Amino acid sequence: MTGINVLRWELGSELRTLRLAAGKSIADAARHLECSDAKISRMENGQRGAVARDVRDLCKLYGVPAQRRDQLISLSREAVDADKGTTPIPAKYSTFIALESQARSLRNYEMTFVPGLLQTERYAWETITRNGDSRDEADVERLVQIRMDRQKRIWNDSSLKAHFVIDENVLWRPAGVDGRTRAIREEQIDRLIRATGLDHVTLQVIPYVAGFYQGMEGATIHLLNLDDGPKTGSACYIEGVFRELFVRGHGEIADIGAKFAAMADTALSALDTRKFLMRLLKGNYEHWSSARPQGSSGLGKVAMS
Repeated sequence: MTGINVLRWELGSELRTLRLAAGKSIADAARHLECSDAKISRMENGQRGAVARDVRDLCKLYGVPAQRRDQLISLSREAVDADKGTTPIPAKYSTFIALESQARSLRNYEMTFVPGLLQTERYAWETITRNGDSRDEADVERLVQIRMDRQKRIWNDSSLKAHFVIDENVLWRPAGVDGRTRAIREEQIDRLIRATGLDHVTLQVIPYVAGFYQGMEGATIHLLNLDDGPKTGSACYIEGVFRELFVRGHGEIADIGAKFAAMADTALSALDTRKFLMRLLKGNYEHWSSARPQGSSGLGKVAMS
């Protein structure tokens, strides 16, 4: 979904909840507003704003009490004002950050990169500058700072419960081949070890020896459990080079959550992950990097640098 802001997301989700509670269909709402079904659908998905008049009329159809109706009308006006403003980051990413800032808990799977909330500043800089997009230094600095600001809820606030599952592939690929970028990788692994010491953080690695596993087709998955109020109870953001989308359906989110649970079951335990990372940092971890012919001797040692 393109061009949405978090206020429209919240309002649309609440209107959908109220419609379903009232036993009304999208077609019922469209007839009441004398508009197309598509307008109602886009409104509920946060793809377009709902003007105060539409919110008032829908609340009448759904039997919403006056006080709640007035709250939603105010929310619709705030969303309109937000649409008129400008943001230094893309709309979908901006929406995700806003939702993340309100989350009570999150689950994050990463196939390629260290989770953004756990990245060191130097690692974040490398991922942003080397991802193929042309950006000037000011843009990179702004995006890195946004990422560092997001991390405050991990390192300075224990109220956010965070569960990260990462593929072992994340840990082996360096930002580059010179000494400086190898040092960035070692610094990053050290930071992951420190994250395993946080009571509100769970970090698990899926090792190569697990082979193929359920869910590995998703490059990046964010599952957010949000605060109570006029907003969705949960949200899912899927990120990749060819797609960035929000998953809204409760059934779809439940299916992705089940895949995340399966990945967590496949992964090393939190304690074994900590041991794994410490061995990796010392450079004395051995693993199968590919299938070996029958009769092949032993595990191949993969050096740290």
